[in-house]
Amino acid sequence: MSYKLVINGVAGAGKTSLLATLGEETFVVSRDSKEFSLELPHVLVDTYTDMATLINLIVEKIESYEVRFGAYPTNVVIDSVSQITMDVIDKASQTPNVYGSQGAEITKEMAMLTKFIHEDLELNGMNVILLNHVIPEIHEGKATGAYTQFGQGKFLAKGAFYSTVNEAVTIVSEGLHRAVYTRGLPKQARTLSTEVPDKYWVENIVHKDKSKKLKEGEEYFSLKNYTDHLIANTVKSAKWSL
Repeated sequence: MSYKLVINGVAGAGKTSLLATLGEETFVVSRDSKEFSLELPHVLVDTYTDMATLINLIVEKIESYEVRFGAYPTNVVIDSVSQITMDVIDKASQTPNVYGSQGAEITKEMAMLTKFIHEDLELNGMNVILLNHVIPEIHEGKATGAYTQFGQGKFLAKGAFYSTVNEAVTIVSEGLHRAVYTRGLPKQARTLSTEVPDKYWVENIVHKDKSKKLKEGEEYFSLKNYTDHLIANTVKSAKWSL
């Protein structure tokens, strides 16, 4: 059994850094307009042509991963789906807008991506982690603490990537610290698990002494531990499937 997880956050929130607890069982598709700095198997996507070309590249690199490591990756990370969404929008904007052709092109390309993620990756036993940019909600010039999804057209109207998963977390800055929310529509977070807390603090791995002091029984967020829990929860749920 496998899962899809969206990691939401504004630019610079630390979405990519959460991957540091994962190991070589993870393959990262890096399309984030910057170099990928973690020691994980990855491919850096410099340019975007169209969705079919991107999907073919991902498939090719996953096959290369299997040759090198002797098995397919347990986790496939796309960093980030919001950048790819922007690529799709930018590409469509270069096409003359005849009878809504731009909107139709965006819908078609995003449908190809979500279909590939679900049918070719998730249903073939690979866990999928999608890093996703969200937009702070502003009311009367002030941030409300809530977030909205990024996108355009029908894809955004349906809820964008948040609507394609059962599991979504959002990393935010709170004062001098960072926190990960696991539940709450305003935070664009959701989970099927009843066992995880609504919120975790993130340890400062550079200056550990400056990390948020935890209460008894609390633990810092670890993506590895969290995804291990998702797998266990998915296995428990599977026995009830008819």
